[in-house]
Formats: sequence, C-alpha cells, structure tokens
Amino acid sequence: MNGVSCQPLLDRLTFALVKTGVISDLSKRKTELEKIKFCLGVEVTYSDVKINVQEEIQNLLDALYDKCEDHSKSEALAMKAKNQGSKAYLKKKDKEALNCFSESICLAPAESSVLPLALANRSAVLYQMRRYKEALQDMEWAEGACYPAALRHKLLVRRCRCYLSMGDIKKAREVLEACNNHIHLVPLEAKDKYEMEVADLKQKIENHVPTSSTITSQENLQQPSLYGGENETVKYITNAFEMKENDKYGRHIVAVEEVSKGSEVFVEKPYAAILLPEHHKTHCHSCFSRLLTSFPCSGCRDAIFCNEECRRASRLWHQYECGILHILSSVGIAHLALRILLITGWKLHCYIREEVVEGKVAGFGEKGVYNGPDLIDRYRAVFHLLPHFNSCLLEDQLQYCLAAILLATAISDKTNFIKENMDENGEKTDLDVPHLASAVMRHIAQLVSNAHAITQLMPSDSGGHSRVEQIKQIRVASAIYPTASMMNHSCKPNIINSFYKDVLVIRTTEDIKPGDQVSNCYGPHYCRQTREERQEALKQQYFFTCKCEPCTQPKYMKSEASWSGFYCENCGGASSWMGNEDPGGCNTENNEGVLLCLQCHRVQRPSAHLVYTCSRVNSLHESGEEAIRKGNLPDAVSLLRNAIQIGSKVYLPENQYFLRVRDTLARALADSGDYENCTLELQECLQFMEQRYGPESIELAHEFLKYSEVLELAAAVNDKLQDELRMVKKRINDIFTLNYGPQWKIYLSTCAVK
Repeated sequence: MNGVSCQPLLDRLTFALVKTGVISDLSKRKTELEKIKFCLGVEVTYSDVKINVQEEIQNLLDALYDKCEDHSKSEALAMKAKNQGSKAYLKKKDKEALNCFSESICLAPAESSVLPLALANRSAVLYQMRRYKEALQDMEWAEGACYPAALRHKLLVRRCRCYLSMGDIKKAREVLEACNNHIHLVPLEAKDKYEMEVADLKQKIENHVPTSSTITSQENLQQPSLYGGENETVKYITNAFEMKENDKYGRHIVAVEEVSKGSEVFVEKPYAAILLPEHHKTHCHSCFSRLLTSFPCSGCRDAIFCNEECRRASRLWHQYECGILHILSSVGIAHLALRILLITGWKLHCYIREEVVEGKVAGFGEKGVYNGPDLIDRYRAVFHLLPHFNSCLLEDQLQYCLAAILLATAISDKTNFIKENMDENGEKTDLDVPHLASAVMRHIAQLVSNAHAITQLMPSDSGGHSRVEQIKQIRVASAIYPTASMMNHSCKPNIINSFYKDVLVIRTTEDIKPGDQVSNCYGPHYCRQTREERQEALKQQYFFTCKCEPCTQPKYMKSEASWSGFYCENCGGASSWMGNEDPGGCNTENNEGVLLCLQCHRVQRPSAHLVYTCSRVNSLHESGEEAIRKGNLPDAVSLLRNAIQIGSKVYLPENQYFLRVRDTLARALADSGDYENCTLELQECLQFMEQRYGPESIELAHEFLKYSEVLELAAAVNDKLQDELRMVKKRINDIFTLNYGPQWKIYLSTCAVK
C-alpha cells in the first residue's frame, strides 16, 4: 500500500494536546459525540506553532487524496506489466510471469483490451504449472472480458488440454467438438497449426492418455457440524452451551451438558472483517483465502478477490472504500470500526442506538434470539458489546477520537455514504462528520477488547536454504464475532480457535462438564507468558485482574521460572532469572536482574562465571547462525555443538534460549544431511516442548511435524527408524484431529499456496 500511514499525525496531535494540557478537558466530556466535537474545535499553540486539529486532519487527507491516482486503474501500466510477463514466460520463468500477469490484471481498467489478454496469458502460465482448474477459470474470465474472437482458438485448444490433463474425458470431448466447429473461424495464418493441434488432441482423447500429471486446486473443507446442533436462542454455538448473565461474570457461556474434547462448539462468520494491509496483494479481500490467482476490483487496483462471488459479497462496503482503501486501512482497528457502519447503514445504527434494552439481556432481539440471521439481529449483538471507553487511558481515548474524525471526514469527502443515508425528505438524520465519527469511536472502543485476529499457518521465511520447513502462525485479518465474544478469558482456555477463510471454528480441547464455564484466551496464555506479563497485558487492554488457575496456583509459577532458568551456583537446584530481560542471549552484566533459587531460596546477582558463560554461548550461537546463512555447515555444527557443551553447565535444559540454540543445531545438521543426529537434537527439544505446552498442544504438533520431516529422511537409510516414524505420524494425526478436526490436512493445505 506504498507505506501510507496516518499514525504519525495522530501521534503528533496527541503529543501536542498532552503537552499543552488540553487533554485533561477531554475527560470532562461524557459522551462520544461530546468528545468528538471537543476535538474538532481544539486549537492550541505548541512550540510557537499553531495547531488546529480539524485543519491538520484535513490537510493530511488532502495530501493523500492527491495520491489516489496511484491506486486507480492504468491502461499503460497494465500493458507494461503484461509485456514483462510475456518476456518472463518465454524464458520459462513461470512464477515471475504469473506475478506480472496478475499485476497487469489488477491494473487494467474494466473495459481495457489488455484485461482479457492478460487473463488468457495467465491461463497459459497456469497450464504450464499444471494448475488446470485455475487456468480454466482464467479462460472463462478472459472470454467474459471480451477476449478477441480472432484469438479464441488458442483458448479452445488450451481448455481441451486442461480437461484432458485432469482426466475429464467427457469435458475434453465436448471442447474438442467446439474446436472442430471453430475451424472455419480461425485466421488463415494460424489454421494449419490449429488443425494439427486439434488432430493431436483427438488422438490423445481416443487413447485416453493424460498429457501430464495433475496438480489439483485446494479441496474445499466441509462445513463443520456443531456438536448437538445449533442453539436456538444463541446462534452459532452448540445446543450443549447457553449464555448466562450475572454480576460476577457478566454475560458468559456455560455448558448445560457434557461435551467431549475435540467437539466443534462454535462455527461463526464475522459481522465485519478487514484484511491487514501487508496481505492486500496476496489474499482475497472478502474471505481471506491466500491466492494463486486473483479476480480484481473493477474500480481500483488495491482490492483482489477469489472470484466474482467474493467480489459481489464485498460490494456492501467496498463501494465506499474503493479508491481510498489506502487511507482507511492506515489507521488499524479503526478501519474495522468504520466497516461495521458501512455494512450496517446509518438508519439501522440509529434504530439500534435508540432501542430500549431494559428488562432483557443486552444484545437479544424481540424474538429472544442473540445474533440471529438477520442484519438487524446481528448488528444489535455487535452494538451491545461493552466498549469500556471510559476505562481507557486519556491518551488512548484521544487517539480513538482523532482516528474516528479522520475516517469520517474521508467518507464525507470521497463517498456518497451520507447522501445515500438521508431520509425520505432529504434530511441527513443527524448524519454528519461529528455523528459518524462518534459512532466509529464507539466501535473502536468495543473492538479493542472484542476483535479477533484471523490467523493462518504459513511457511516461515528461511531464505530458501533450509531443508526443513518451519511453520509459523501469521495474523492476516481482524474481525468481530459477536457470539464468540461472549466467552470470558482464561489463561488456560478449554477451547481452541481455528479459521477456514473468515469462518471461526472453535473446538474443545478438554472434556467439559455441565455447569463449566467455556473460556477463551484473549492472548496472554499461561504456556507462553509469565503471570506478571499476562496480568499486565490483561489490565491494559481488557481492564480486569485475571483470577484463573494459572494466575493463582503456585505450581504454574514454578513452571514459568524454568523458562529462564539456570543451575543455582550455591546448591545446583533450579534458579530463576528475575529481571527485565532473559539473560540467555543478552549482556547479563548490564542487566539489573537477580537469580532466585527455588530450592535453597538464595537471591544473588549473576556471578562473573555465569556472565562469561552466557556471553560465550551467545557469541557461539550467533556465529553458528551466520555460518548457516553463508552455507558453511561444518563450521556451523562445530560452533553450535560447542555452545551446547558450554551452556549445558549453566542453563536448565528447558531454558527457552538454550532450546533455541539446540533447535539451530538441529537445523544445521539437517541442512548438512546428518539426519540421525538431527533427530536426536529434536527429541531433546520435543521433550521440553511437551513439558511446557502439554501432550495435546498445537505447539507440540508443529514441532512433531518438523521432527517427522527429518525422521522420514533418516528412516530412508535406516529401517530401524520406521516404527518411530509411524508412531510420530499417528501422534501428529491425533493432536491435529483434536485441535482442527478430521479434515486437518485440508485445513493446513488451504493456509498457504505453495
């Protein structure tokens, strides 16, 4: 998105209003509208510079509007990208050609003559890559975009070849008949070649011989089935759960019958969702699938989709965002707040805003249903999520106000949203920049505590050198799921979230008994962060003190201590580092932390010996990583073995930094082809991963995936490892089935286009 960001201005204005003391007046305004109007009227002088908030925001927007042309269609740029793709295709650089043709398709105006040519050319690349279904789709799009009749014979031949390669002989025969009927329309200079190609296809069809092996498109996941059927009053959750409300827990979800682990208990599409800017060119803007080929917006170059269906589904909001997406997406979660209103419409927002809630649980409609299928029921559920606005820091409140004003101003300046939401008499029904901004601000405050991160599993970037693929979880979008938002937090949740496209699928990770509360993890997890870190994060963002089991039981705190643990120099027991930074990979000498022994309870500063050993291990580790990057694997293995030998005298085996050193050694051994020794190092890591995350955790499953890749290579030359390999594959299947369901292989494959 060309690095557009409105955040520097918002930060500068916030800084000026804090320094001048004006921010204190913001706290005196009680409603969202009062706060917005106050900010719009602020004018201060700071460092001899006069600052008018409204003018500053408008000036920034005017500068960004001047760049809107950079996000519109361009015939010239589309032609340039198409020509670059053609050159790459002739050089058999398929990936480069694919990217160039896709760029051309995004740049080409809807009526451009370049568009159908680029689509047809991309279909040729896809055919070459054996992505036949995608090639067929591009050919269909090319014909729908008025592909030249004089060239249609090329598409007919390619289409027939695709069906033949896919083994669909019936379709191949149908297209072959169309090829024969088309012969008299083929230009004279191309006729001889065409007739030879058709004759060749006829022969291959008669012999039923596929031209090459097929790489199929990703399979579709079957729609998950809620355990026990869907709840009649709270939509998108199992009938085995219900929503309750009391003073202690607020609205929350509890089980009314026993539910076994691995059961699908929530299946919910978001009310609204936004794709993060860094994924705008790689994912569908509607369903968030990672794309090999894209179907562009007809009005701008920024939004791409899977197909016409996804493009049509996006019209509700993209009709307003088209051409200014680069501005709206530059303010983070505030963009999602605005999209909620674009989807809802102003009249419905006003109706729900004025609705009387007394006598019923907030969010339930007239028929006693929460988050029902109609837009009015779904928005009601969103509107009544708690905003916690007055609990936010004043600086955060100010930021929300400024972001909301910026977005409302852009919508007012560049779209018909306000005009289209006038009443029958042409009145704006209290819709102007202050009112729109106040509604956006309310939703921002709700989203800070209620938005979900949509994540996907993708291969990590290892520079293309490692033989063992590393998988990491990437955040691709933010969304609001009103039913899932009813779950309270626990640092040790009894469910796990997964996503197929934009659909949130939640499964139980343990057996749940009647009366048990169903708890989600809002981010701070007991296996990943210390109690102190979790409590601080939850207070800052969610405004409560967590009292779950890991936050109150001493056994969990002892386990956390080992993550940064050392051998006590006094008694040899486990000594935990108490400081701002883990001393494992940093300069302990300059760190003000201390070591607390959990056995002899001695508190002491790290000795000179420990400081030197940590520094030495860190230096060897860094040198080993550098040797791997340079391809000097023997040196890397030697350096890393030395680091582990020295480090094992001071680090506890489960120390997270020391485990990273072991993992780096395993990578160096794998890359050098020493798979058996690599498996030994990974076994050490697995032991402590299981101890930390649990025997059925998704973290352990991903570590097992890495281990199985190496084990398979080792077993190829050592049959004694085959039994171990079978056991590991079964373990992987069991864990992933529990967390992602029986279709987990398809789920993982849809996360990344390889």
